[in-house]
Amino acid sequence: MFQRIVSSGVERIDAGSSLDARRLLEALSRCLPLVAHPRGRSLAASIGAARHGHAGRGCRVTNVFDAGESYGLMCHVEVGERGDPSILITPIAELSFDRRHPIARDVADYRRRRTQRR
Repeated sequence: MFQRIVSSGVERIDAGSSLDARRLLEALSRCLPLVAHPRGRSLAASIGAARHGHAGRGCRVTNVFDAGESYGLMCHVEVGERGDPSILITPIAELSFDRRHPIARDVADYRRRRTQRR
């Protein structure tokens, strides 16, 4: 069973229970857009190339979707200027979120549990 915790207007899923991708997806959808940073070098390189010379490492997560058991939760990421952004699709495991955001712990738990299943 899930235990819902509402903190700062954002619903969290209790980390003590087993995380359900659908519930996390719903919670993430309510928080969008989110600022994220790449965790790996390959994504950082892709984001750097998509920036077209603009400074900064961050990106905006504008959509999340479930790509099934093989791929897990995926993020639609926009990089660059808001008027003409470059769009990337990446697994949520390749992104890090501000630790102070209420959803960050749920994402970290999801990532950890997903790697333990493999």
